[in-house]
Amino acid sequence: MLEGMRRRFLYPGIVLAAVMAIWGARVAAQQSLGDVARRIRASKGEDSPSVADKPAADSTARTLPTTADLNAIAVLLAEKDETAFGTRVRTQMEQENFLVLDSVAAAERAGRTRFAGGGWKLYAFYSAVETPKVKPPATEAEWADTLDRLKRWTAQRPESVTAKVALGYGYLNYAWQARGQDDAASVTPEGGRLMQERLKLAETELMGAEAKCPEWYYVMLQVGRLKGWDAEDLAAFLQRAISYEPEFYYSYQEVARGLMPKWRGKEGDVEKFAEESANKAGGKAGDILYWQITQSIIGGRELGNIVQHLSWSRAMLGYQALVAQYGVTQVGQNQLAQMAARFGDYMVTDETMTQIGDRWDAGTWGTKDYFDKVKTWARDSAVPFRKIMDAYKAVTANVATLEGQKYDSVIAQEFSSRYLRAVKDCSVAASGPAPTLLILQVSKSGSIRQMLVVPETASDTCLRPKLAKAAFTPPPKPDYWVRVSLTPNRASAGSK
Repeated sequence: MLEGMRRRFLYPGIVLAAVMAIWGARVAAQQSLGDVARRIRASKGEDSPSVADKPAADSTARTLPTTADLNAIAVLLAEKDETAFGTRVRTQMEQENFLVLDSVAAAERAGRTRFAGGGWKLYAFYSAVETPKVKPPATEAEWADTLDRLKRWTAQRPESVTAKVALGYGYLNYAWQARGQDDAASVTPEGGRLMQERLKLAETELMGAEAKCPEWYYVMLQVGRLKGWDAEDLAAFLQRAISYEPEFYYSYQEVARGLMPKWRGKEGDVEKFAEESANKAGGKAGDILYWQITQSIIGGRELGNIVQHLSWSRAMLGYQALVAQYGVTQVGQNQLAQMAARFGDYMVTDETMTQIGDRWDAGTWGTKDYFDKVKTWARDSAVPFRKIMDAYKAVTANVATLEGQKYDSVIAQEFSSRYLRAVKDCSVAASGPAPTLLILQVSKSGSIRQMLVVPETASDTCLRPKLAKAAFTPPPKPDYWVRVSLTPNRASAGSK
């Protein structure tokens, strides 16, 4: 594993060093640069040959990299900041330096390189080129400009997998604009017609790049969601994606979105998919995948009971494992704070918000107003909660163990099946704030010895009697602390 990670980080530098070394002798370079390009492609058989191999469709296309090209490739491969990388890729696209784009994409694909936080550079690459860089919705003129540029790329470099995937992705996003992001009932007849027309264009381009890039699978899964593939087809296609590149987690996220109730999924499908996918991956990799799947859907406005049935404990373990492997990022901290708020865990929200300060992420929160609302809620709720920190720390210590994680899942299932109705009834009947989190001390026999209600200002006069005689599976040891996340019916900081 260590050797694999090392290879990933060293690969782009080795490729670029080889290109630069060959560039030193002009005649020899013109004969051997094609070999270098072929070696880049041969790493997985993806990108376009130079014109030395096959004439380009456009005679103006450059066949060999200039010194400026080599410098641009070097800068892009060395870039560690995701935003700066995207900006630089976009600049190369606007200047139509397609040779540079193909070279960088091939190296990042083969190197499987990541940014801090674990995001793939290849994913960021495509995000920078496949849609107009304006706030949606883009105008028809802006779409025409973007798609025309992508078409020139495929015309000048007809064997480029990257160009075909990018153009297919462009048509897909153009189809999304015609459809809109709401439920199917909101799609107009004209919007549906344009969506299908553009999807057909997307599929035509994507078929020319079949199974040669992990992003191809991710885009095709989106096409499948729009075309109405059933869950079995999505699952089968995901297995192909995993076989090609098991660590490209965006494909898992796309399938999870397709399993949401608004996309023909049934209640419980997302939760089952997240758990089974993570269990199959196993270990810390599985926990990280669980975080990546749940985080991708948790920002939705129509979550239903999904939060109630997901394991917040496992999601946090996944985030911690991700940070340990790839480092802390500003975006990751914002995502953690929002996730914690969704689960009603204002202690984690407050602690994370303190670390974030004013560095809020628009992609996570949408508006500064929402960010500030959650920040205030977390601070006001956490202050009186300090007196039960010892119990909370005991919970955290318990779920850090394998037996604790298993028991946490047992408690979540038992509580949901036996007392979820009582929670809903009490939330509706409460005259004051409804509880968002329970911290329970479970005795050796499985009865509740202590019940701490979060927030402390919440009314427990309805819920406490209903749980007074509750009995659960006996815990791993006596007086065991667990937590149960509640989803109140009324608006809270966990809802936009």
